[in-house]
Amino acid sequence: MTLILLTVFIKVMIMAAMVVDVPMVNLDHAVQYASLMVQGKASLCEEVPADQRVEGGGQKWVKGCITRDSLFASYAYAATPAFAQTAPTSAGNATQAAAEAPDRKALMEKQAQLEQKELQLKQLEQDLDAKLKRMQELEAKLARMLEDANKVSDQKLRHLIDVYSNMKAKQAAQVLQTLDESIAVKILAGMRGRQAGEILTYVEAKKAARLSEKLTRMQGTFQ
Repeated sequence: MTLILLTVFIKVMIMAAMVVDVPMVNLDHAVQYASLMVQGKASLCEEVPADQRVEGGGQKWVKGCITRDSLFASYAYAATPAFAQTAPTSAGNATQAAAEAPDRKALMEKQAQLEQKELQLKQLEQDLDAKLKRMQELEAKLARMLEDANKVSDQKLRHLIDVYSNMKAKQAAQVLQTLDESIAVKILAGMRGRQAGEILTYVEAKKAARLSEKLTRMQGTFQ
């Protein structure tokens, strides 16, 4: 802020000197003079003793001072639109930067939040992929177990078919009537047609009818 005020003050002093035709040695002198004025260490030319003034430009002046008229003229010029157009924009830039700082901070925080969410989503995706792979492995294992169970079941069924096939028709019919109808049908389906028909003649009529119907339906499925 001090640098901004100093810059503005230097420009005011230079413009004022041009307006009232007060000689100023160079820009370095203007900078030194403005710095002294800001620190309160410089005085008006009228306050400097006459014997310390320097002859130059048709008038006596003191290097590093400004006349009262020039000072007043500088104040007046600083209030004009012309000075406003040529005044340094550092203050405006500083104000704009200060206003944009919260927005920039909010954007950075938002970006950090988005990056964090992206990491979380990637981690979630990895977890889901791992679970899906595990489920697929379990599904394959269950399929193998079911296949093995079917093989065992088929072996047992084949064994039952052989047992009932070696029995007399009447005896086989008596045992089949005590079995679950779904199992009885499978056993009959595994036998030769004539042998199965002979066994059914010894089965109770209603039950034999149901078994025959299921047997026909099963055989139709495989045709």
